[in-house]
Amino acid sequence: MTVRTLQYMIHRLKQLLSRRPAPPDRESSYSGGQTIRREMFLIGLLCLATIAIVVVSMQSMGIYRAGMDSARERITGANRQISSYVEAHLEGLAAAVRIMAATPDVVHGDTGGEESRERARTYFRFVELSNPNVKYCYAGYEGGELLINGYTPPQDYAPRVRPWYTAAVRAWPDMKIGLPYRDIVDQEWLVAISSAFFDKSDLRGVVSVDSTLSRMDGMLNSIKSFASQSNYVINSDGLLLIHNEKTGLLERNLETIVPGAMALFTGDAGYVEYLLPGAGTRMAYFTRLKINDWIIVSAVDRDEVMAPIRSRIALTVTATALVTLLLGFLQFKTYESRFVEPFMTLKRRITDITSGKEAGRKPPSFSNAELASIADSIEGMTQSSLRRKAAELRLILETTSDGLLVLDDRDRITHYNQRFLELWGLRDEHVGEGLSGLVIGHVRGAVLPESAGSVLESRRKGRDSELIHLKTGIILEQTARPLLEDDGVTGWLWSFKDVTIKIMAEEKLRLLAATDELTGLWNRRCFMGRAEAEISQATRLRQPLCLVLLDADHFKRINDTYGHAAGDAALKYLADTLTSRLRSSDTVGRIGGEEFAILLPNTGLETARTVLEEIRTAIAQGRFTHGGKELAFTVSIGIAAMQGPRVSVDEFFSVADAACYQAKALGRNRTVVRACDGPRTDETARTQ
Repeated sequence: MTVRTLQYMIHRLKQLLSRRPAPPDRESSYSGGQTIRREMFLIGLLCLATIAIVVVSMQSMGIYRAGMDSARERITGANRQISSYVEAHLEGLAAAVRIMAATPDVVHGDTGGEESRERARTYFRFVELSNPNVKYCYAGYEGGELLINGYTPPQDYAPRVRPWYTAAVRAWPDMKIGLPYRDIVDQEWLVAISSAFFDKSDLRGVVSVDSTLSRMDGMLNSIKSFASQSNYVINSDGLLLIHNEKTGLLERNLETIVPGAMALFTGDAGYVEYLLPGAGTRMAYFTRLKINDWIIVSAVDRDEVMAPIRSRIALTVTATALVTLLLGFLQFKTYESRFVEPFMTLKRRITDITSGKEAGRKPPSFSNAELASIADSIEGMTQSSLRRKAAELRLILETTSDGLLVLDDRDRITHYNQRFLELWGLRDEHVGEGLSGLVIGHVRGAVLPESAGSVLESRRKGRDSELIHLKTGIILEQTARPLLEDDGVTGWLWSFKDVTIKIMAEEKLRLLAATDELTGLWNRRCFMGRAEAEISQATRLRQPLCLVLLDADHFKRINDTYGHAAGDAALKYLADTLTSRLRSSDTVGRIGGEEFAILLPNTGLETARTVLEEIRTAIAQGRFTHGGKELAFTVSIGIAAMQGPRVSVDEFFSVADAACYQAKALGRNRTVVRACDGPRTDETARTQ
């Protein structure tokens, strides 16, 4: 089967499944016939798919079990081979120790004279030469003497306290096999096999053989049934003695690497799984040696075991899917020729009749009378439904409060309502046939320049709605919706809602929430927000920033003497004076009572002093009129300058407030300047 054939089969199946049945005629003698045929086809295909799923599931389960069993056998075989080698290696060394422990020259090596010690050393040399894995062969005695070849122990060396000696004494009458330790000379890992020996009932000493682990390490590295297999040896306490991978794991306890691992190794042998942090799940087989407390473990990455199993399952699924697809295609061809095609022909004929086109060929096995009856019924119902829907749509269009305009994909007007004409100042004669370009031009010309790029353009910007500002002052919310047919855009529905009152109300509310009602300046909450923003910007751009606190002197006298109306007039006069003499980039706010605050961005300390001195002088020399009287007052000013590291808003205000308080304390009608890092030593206060 070629790839082209498979593509054709899939394409034909997609064509069939993508078709939708026509609405059935309930009075027709064959109504619903096509749906039944289609359901029969789908049910047959579903049955084939169900059978395929069952078969694939059973095959996959069999493949999984067979693959896992095979992997376990390979791991088990490798582990048993390693265990047999290690145990035989230790048995050979243990046999040599038993022989030496029963040799008189070894037993009496400390008291038998030099000739006896020489013979004992000869035995030791013979054992070392006959077994390349033996590094040291020696005996320690109760009297503190150490008998060994080629090694001179330190003067304070005491055999009786060494681990190999004490362990052998505790293990008597058995031997201590497999005690690991590092060679004090070259730090090589050795394993000691030692046995105590007695003269009658008195302990004479301990004979021991030290074997290198390199031979066993080489064996562990050579026997691998999987690329990810790791073989290692632990004792009953979980200490890692040998590992075939040089990963720095030696001397570590397995529990610190895999918590709870030692609880898995129960019994003499068995299969376990554990999670190795950072490496995933490991499948392992272990064997507990009978000769000592060692446990031989062979572990494999589960993902490596599962990879070929997954491949075989994927191949099985693919093959079964192809067979199912082939059977489904054959079934499809049978149903298509005997059931589907006649009904598809009938559907196309009815579609042609209801759309006013010339009817195509009649379907096989149906008479002209039957088709004519069906066509007449469908055409009558369609026309009636279209008239009813058109009336409903016209009613909706004319009663909605939104202006509606429908354009086709060539920007030709297809529908509009009266509200659209009212909003845009048009009349019915403006939107006749062939005048679409004129209407669109009028609409685009009726808006302000900032909205010119948005009106009737939202669909190209990817936005659903836009605010359109007309030259008449009206604000419209423009919404665009595509008209879809057969998954394609055939036009656009534009909706225009008059939101002028809503937008103006929202703006008024925002303004009321942000400003002081009396002076029109920023209120305390908004001024604090501006202060935080200005501090951040000044810090980022490394520019100076000054904060000014200005307080009217003896303001209570004005209220008490002339009334609160005079006080309000004084505050308005003060606000007008500040805004008229400051830059548009400066921020002025009334933060409470007669207290005002000013932010001067990118302004140094001396510049701020000069500007505020001019303002203070202007207020002191100026007059405002209330009730036919000219009144005057002065102000005290505190300036805080931030010229270095960032400070908080509270710290900034604290410094400015302290400066303003000092101006009051020095007699009022003054300007005092302070830096935020502390009071200025050369601070001056001047009265103009």
